[in-house]
Amino acid sequence: MTEVIEFKRGPGGRPTRAEAERRHAALLETAMRLFLERGYEPVSIEEIAKQAGVAKRFIYARYADKAALFVASVEHNFQGRMEALHAIEPSPRGPEWGLHELARALLDMTLQPDALALHRLFMSAAPQFPDLVRRMVDRNRQRGVKEIERVLRFYGERGEIELHDPVWLTEQFFISTIGIPQRLALAGIREAPYEEARRLRLAVNLFVNGCRARPAEKPASPPTS
Repeated sequence: MTEVIEFKRGPGGRPTRAEAERRHAALLETAMRLFLERGYEPVSIEEIAKQAGVAKRFIYARYADKAALFVASVEHNFQGRMEALHAIEPSPRGPEWGLHELARALLDMTLQPDALALHRLFMSAAPQFPDLVRRMVDRNRQRGVKEIERVLRFYGERGEIELHDPVWLTEQFFISTIGIPQRLALAGIREAPYEEARRLRLAVNLFVNGCRARPAEKPASPPTS
């Protein structure tokens, strides 16, 4: 049986701001856990409130409905990953090293059990709740894209790769390095560490070589008579 969260009240029976923030974080974490365990539709606001140890009015004072709470709980879940990506500094050793480090971090985050469970939840909810999923994607897609683009731009500004279309190339980098391992993991399959590392290294090398800056061609000399 899941333990219901309990909170202590301060003098006068009203929670302090710090306590209110802790309650809010516990609410979002509880909501995310329930959504991942049972899916979006079966989970009610009443159940979330009970297990989070808050009143329903505490929830409705912050969120208009369950969909808004779902979006907020996912964003809260993403926060740690975004902070980890933001902490990645591009390696001065060059794009091969720096983009491999970035791809490794992305892969590790993508293959975490809760990240896979969230992806499965999106896929299962999409046909029945397309507006909800679209809202979630629109609000959070750019957050990860911008962190990847930040690293790519570092090497572009150094003239080591060419970024004619940064957003498109950022998406291609993510797909080429993460796509197949994520699909396999969603099906319950994880490659051996050696195969996973080899696939990642080849994907990064292919991407870098495809984007590598090339010296401008010299104009052809006029023919001599």
